[in-house]
Amino acid sequence: MVIRVLLVVLLAALTSPAWGQDLKVGFVNLQKAMSQSKRGESARESFQAALKDKQDALLKEKKAIEEQRRDLDKQALLMKESERARAQRRFQLRVRDYERKMRDVREELGLKEREITDGILKDLQKIIGEVGKTGKFTMILERSQLLYTDKGTDITDDVIKLYNERFENKPVDKSR
Repeated sequence: MVIRVLLVVLLAALTSPAWGQDLKVGFVNLQKAMSQSKRGESARESFQAALKDKQDALLKEKKAIEEQRRDLDKQALLMKESERARAQRRFQLRVRDYERKMRDVREELGLKEREITDGILKDLQKIIGEVGKTGKFTMILERSQLLYTDKGTDITDDVIKLYNERFENKPVDKSR
């Protein structure tokens, strides 16, 4: 990964229009920009609320299954073999449905998180491009790809400020 970043910087230096031209490289911390922007915070809160609702529903179902298990264990000795087999089969189906619901919820929430993140990242890329042009940067790299950089080249706060101004009234998609 470091080699790839170094190659990008070297390539940019070699292909700059004039050899004497200064190379201006900035970096942005996308994770920080996403989490500290107003829309990022709103998206996180919305996602956490959806997660809590789903977790509460699953916990309620889990408690009901545990209660059914206790009841089945108590009554099993008094049941006929055929009744016990039917009751155990119903219980197993309920457990399987619960496990399926858990997988579905995990997938649904993962998809929702990716959709929200992708939307914010797309908008952030536009802002980063604008900051790059107005700041006359040769290139802007993502902070996680760098081992060291001067703090003076960090444009993350500028990106967050412009992003908040630009997308202040644009709601996070909470319908999904």
